[in-house]
Amino acid sequence: MLAKIAKFIRTPKPADATKKNELELLLERANYFFERRNVAALEDLQRLILRPIQSTHMADAYLKQDHGAVSAFHTWNSMGIGFIPGLQKNFIEFALEHEMDKKILPLAKLGRDNLLPTSWHPSSIVDSIGQIGEGRKYGSWTKDSNHKLTFMYPLNIYWVDGGNHSITVGIILAEGYILPSVGYNLSALYPHVFFDGERWVDTKTGEKIGKPRYKELGYVFEIGRLI
Repeated sequence: MLAKIAKFIRTPKPADATKKNELELLLERANYFFERRNVAALEDLQRLILRPIQSTHMADAYLKQDHGAVSAFHTWNSMGIGFIPGLQKNFIEFALEHEMDKKILPLAKLGRDNLLPTSWHPSSIVDSIGQIGEGRKYGSWTKDSNHKLTFMYPLNIYWVDGGNHSITVGIILAEGYILPSVGYNLSALYPHVFFDGERWVDTKTGEKIGKPRYKELGYVFEIGRLI
């Protein structure tokens, strides 16, 4: 599996011929867990890879002028996969055809799982933090109807579609669980698409078909190939 993916990864310049790029190194480590059938380790590796992105989107609003922080994630646009020649359909169409049964959607544990909220509203970023939690003004964190998640398997990402600021607090405190509203199983996409370290590539034609907002999204996609 590792060799099959690696042959598509960008070849380094001659001067760097002995060096491996990030994706190659990551897949070596991931393959170690795969060979030992350690799915939990692969899932933890996904969490580790996405943690810096999660932190940036939660903290950036506190470091910038009002409304100047990093923009929120968008489930489809952030993945950046376009039309897939090998399937003769676009990514959104494919995903919608592979919606998961709501009965098997996994609960997201705040503080552990890959929830990707974005703090952005000036008043919300100061009103929420320090107010929610055991022994605080508004008490322990609780789920409400504004909290909406979209789950994507086997990337194990929970895209946040509502409740960004209170979910951010829940993550900081590692309090609470949220059941996603909808989920998509992308397992059937793997024979048709791979990530080469920079862009999405159609396996059949070799055509570049998009670029994720962050390379880490491609990384966890490739880890998911081994789950």
